[in-house]
Amino acid sequence: MMSRSANALRAVGMVLVTLALSVGPASAAMDGSTPLLCAVTTVMECDISGQCERQNPAKHPDFPSILRVNVPAKTITLGIPDGRTTEIKSVSRLDGRLILHGGENGRGWAATIAENTGRMAVGVVAEDFTFALLGACTAP
Repeated sequence: MMSRSANALRAVGMVLVTLALSVGPASAAMDGSTPLLCAVTTVMECDISGQCERQNPAKHPDFPSILRVNVPAKTITLGIPDGRTTEIKSVSRLDGRLILHGGENGRGWAATIAENTGRMAVGVVAEDFTFALLGACTAP
C-alpha cells in the first residue's frame, strides 16, 4: 500500500517518541521524574488518502519496539544498537497523564503516558502520512 524510503521510516521511527500498552502494572512513578523504558506494541500507518495499515514494530526494521524516554534529560533514545536520539521539546502533566511533544525532519509528534498504568499513545504527523503508536512504559 504505502512505500516510504528507509530513511524516512527511520526518522519517523525515531520521532516515535514514544510510548505503549503495559507489559504489566506500572512499577514506579510515571510522572517523568525518572527515566522510562517503553515498549511499542502496535503501529498504525495512514496515508493521505485515509488508507491505514497495521505495522508490526517487532518485525519491521524501521520501527523501534523499545524506547528509552528520559524526561529529565529531555531525550528519547531508540532501544537498538545505533541508539539514535530525539529531543523532547515540551513536557507537561495533565489529569494524571504525562504529555510529551517534539518534532524533527518535517514531522511533529505528541505522546501521552498514563501515570497510574504506564499505558502510552503516540501520534506522529507529516504532510502526507500519520502514525499512531500504542504501548506501555515502566521505570526500569
